[in-house]
Amino acid sequence: MPKSVLFDREETIRKVTDLFWEKGYNGTSMQDLVDVTGLNRSSIYNSYGDKFQLFKEALCHYQRMQNNMLQTVQEKGRTPKGAIKLLFDGVWSEMSNGPVKGCFLSNCATELSNTEPRIHEFLADNQKVVVKSFEKLIMKAQEAGEIDQSKDANILAQYLFSSLQGLRVTAMVDNNKSHIKGIAEQVLSSL
Repeated sequence: MPKSVLFDREETIRKVTDLFWEKGYNGTSMQDLVDVTGLNRSSIYNSYGDKFQLFKEALCHYQRMQNNMLQTVQEKGRTPKGAIKLLFDGVWSEMSNGPVKGCFLSNCATELSNTEPRIHEFLADNQKVVVKSFEKLIMKAQEAGEIDQSKDANILAQYLFSSLQGLRVTAMVDNNKSHIKGIAEQVLSSL
């Protein structure tokens, strides 16, 4: 008879995501994972595979959260450019209301992208999806007359992606909230 799972997988992944986000992959030990999940090592291995598979599942969890946030701002934005502003405002609000940990995916890129091809591929795929979403919003904003149609929508989308990542990294070392807000406003005004 197969063993049944006696823990909440979603809650466990949320906890693991927070741990990896805080400590990074290399800074997180198996004992840290045992401590945060309350599971023993064999349960972790049986349920998730090795540490890397658990890390990848945490990255996917975070990616879903980010995609949900992007979808929400697209639905709530009164205009396409307004949706982009909502996204930057949401990120700024997130950074100003608690400890600034940066973006889990950006942190992962700086830690593992050059040494782990599977992570590099995951992050490159994520970037393509986010940039494509930004590009669609920009094209809609251009059609609505909110953004100059002579500007290259793909380049602007890449710029937004890079700016958003850079903003989150900058906020990790610059505690001056007015700097971060000013940078976000500058990015939006350049559209």
